[in-house]
Amino acid sequence: MNKRTAAILGLLAAISVSLFSGGCVAKASDPQKSPNEFPSGTLVESPKRFDGTNVAFTGEAIGESMVRGDYAWIHLNDDAYYLKNVEEGAELGGLNSGMAIWLPAVEASKISIFGDYKHQGDVVRIDGVFNAACPEHGGDMDIHATSLAMVSQGRHAADPVTPGKLMWAAGLVLLAGALWVVDRKWDDWALGGRATR
Repeated sequence: MNKRTAAILGLLAAISVSLFSGGCVAKASDPQKSPNEFPSGTLVESPKRFDGTNVAFTGEAIGESMVRGDYAWIHLNDDAYYLKNVEEGAELGGLNSGMAIWLPAVEASKISIFGDYKHQGDVVRIDGVFNAACPEHGGDMDIHATSLAMVSQGRHAADPVTPGKLMWAAGLVLLAGALWVVDRKWDDWALGGRATR
């Protein structure tokens, strides 16, 4: 390893340590549990066990309703973030997970707010039949719902600028500036000021 690489790695390590010691690391906690008796993770991991069974599934409506004639596709997330996002205080609890739902378009039209970057979507409950490999939809896993009920209305999602975000931004700007200086001045330093660029 040459001196230039060592200097850059040392600088990266110093900035990383200062950022992590500043409280920018997510703490392990107790994430929100799925509201479902059989969460999406269980359905995905054991599809044959539930294939063809009636299920009730509650989750946050995300994305958009994709209407196909008299029916529509919606997606319901039942992960740790279905009630609130991390910026609003949800504890970290893995990845996003949910189920694709096929239901009458008139039922899907009851959803007024779908979750996206700026919104927490309506939380709804559907009742329907779980399909491990739906023959009607190319073998995809889905739930064919017959009804939809509103659990809670969606809303604007808060995304405040927290001290941790400011610390990361400042640290990364300093890192970029330091790396730029090292790149531009390294030859001068290494050759005692004799290099020209």
